[in-house]
Amino acid sequence: MFRDAGLQLWADSGWAAVTAPAVCAATGLDAAEFAAEYDSAEDLLGDIFDEGTEDRAAVVLAAIEAAGPNLHARIHACLVAVADRLDADPRQSTVLVEAVGCPSLRARRRAANRGFAAIIVGELGLAQLPIEPEQLQTAAHFCLGGLAELFLASQDAGTAIDRTLLVEHGTLLFEASLTAR
Repeated sequence: MFRDAGLQLWADSGWAAVTAPAVCAATGLDAAEFAAEYDSAEDLLGDIFDEGTEDRAAVVLAAIEAAGPNLHARIHACLVAVADRLDADPRQSTVLVEAVGCPSLRARRRAANRGFAAIIVGELGLAQLPIEPEQLQTAAHFCLGGLAELFLASQDAGTAIDRTLLVEHGTLLFEASLTAR
């Protein structure tokens, strides 16, 4: 209950709005109940971030496994899987980007990005790309940053980027970045 309320506050007003009093007000629970579960609002933010990251990692790994060895198919499957997750709960898009402003969340985001880059290098690297691992890792980090922005843009009514462009053109951009020399 606290996580959902914290995620909603975060999506609506930014991570700084996620305070123990605000979460308690949103849930109707009291500070003692909050304190029994979390040491601080920052701990709650960490749980929200970690839960979303673990969920996205699980769907990405499952998508890669199901896609077979073709690089294009693997990337496409990953983008579809993440787009499905973010469509199911658009609030998670905020978590992808908003974490940069909070020092402890920024550290978590960096660790998560290193983990996703490792997935890309390890799993997509199975496609036998003739690229050095360091170059593949650099491209993976580049793609992760661009992908986060594409997800945000796809949720912005002021852009022409929709889910189809996000997935189809995003796949091509991701593939081009990973195979650039």
